[in-house]
Parts: sequence; C-alpha cells; structure tokens
Amino acid sequence: MRELRLPRRLLALPMYVMLALTREGYRHAVRSKLEIRMPHYAVLAILDELGPSSQKTVAASIGFDKSDVTKIVNELESRGLVQRHEDLEDSRRHRVTLTAKGRRQVESSDSELAASMKVFLRGLSAQEYRQLQSLLLKAIAVHDARFRSGTSESAGS
Repeated sequence: MRELRLPRRLLALPMYVMLALTREGYRHAVRSKLEIRMPHYAVLAILDELGPSSQKTVAASIGFDKSDVTKIVNELESRGLVQRHEDLEDSRRHRVTLTAKGRRQVESSDSELAASMKVFLRGLSAQEYRQLQSLLLKAIAVHDARFRSGTSESAGS
C-alpha cells in the first residue's frame, strides 16, 4: 500500500498546517488528564487577571460568544470555581468572581497546561517553542488588538 502524503501545495499553506495542528491539539487535550479544558481555563484566567467581571466583559475579553460563556460559567459555578453576584450598579446584571478554589484551579492548571503543551509540541526545542509562540502572536496581532500585549514570556517557557 502506498504511503499517504499531503500535496505540497497544502503543506505550503500555513493556514492548513495551523488547522491540522489545532485538530491534533484538540485530540491531545481530549486524551490528556487535564482537570479542565481550555474554554474553562480561559474564563478562569481572565477573571483572575481582571477581577470580578460581567459575563459580557469576560466574553469580549476572550473572544467567546456570550451564550458560550454563560454555559461555561454555569459549569464552573457548579464546581465551586466561580460565583455570581448581583451587580451593585445594575441589578439586571451579574458579576462573576473567582472563588478561592477557582484561584487554586487556575494555578494548578497553569502547571498542567505548560506540561501538556511541552508534550504536545515535543518536536520543538525550547527556543523553537518560544519562537512559535512569538510568531503566532505577531501573526494574530495584526487582526486582533487583544493579542498585541501578548509576550513570549507568557508562553510556557
């Protein structure tokens, strides 16, 4: 049987390669022993950085749909990682805050995700890993200002 290979024209398209890497990354995450998935981590991380925030602010900050953030917050709240409180300025809104357990989860997830990324991207040296992170941030920053403040130091060393 002939070995399957991709056409060179596909391999020459960074978008195709990035999509393939994303699909493989998703499969890696599903197989891993991580306690929480990336969407949950993203919500916890933004709350850790911004402090108590509306779900609308969380959604805008991480680029998720508001209805998806609502589902994620519901799941995190059921696990005791976040709490909702009535917004004192507008009683129609709620502010979401990290609980102490949620803060501990962010910290343990930082370590878990860094280790997981090292395994997933094990084909890269530490320098190449930092370079990849830097290039990805540079490429996306042109399209999305939220990524302009990102630095290679935030990539898992």
